[in-house]
Amino acid sequence: VVGAAAGGATGGLLGALKDAGVTDEDAHVYAEGVRRGGSLVSARVDEQDAGRVEDVLRRQSGIDAATRGAVYRRDGWTGFDEKAAPYAADVTRPV
Repeated sequence: VVGAAAGGATGGLLGALKDAGVTDEDAHVYAEGVRRGGSLVSARVDEQDAGRVEDVLRRQSGIDAATRGAVYRRDGWTGFDEKAAPYAADVTRPV
């Protein structure tokens, strides 16, 4: 399982996601979501369990990285910046 809290812990998240086989574009979106206060769950499972695990995760309000990235880019975001400060808890941003 790969996970991190917002803030300083996200610095290595981008590399960890890429090492796990996530595309560069999706890794930036996921890391940005964590920076904005979201949570990330990733699981490595046996191939025969993949469909069942995907169904469980899909039912738990997962996001589509392409759709979320489009929302971020619409607001001027260009990519994850590990040096950027996390959003304040009282600021509402799409995570």
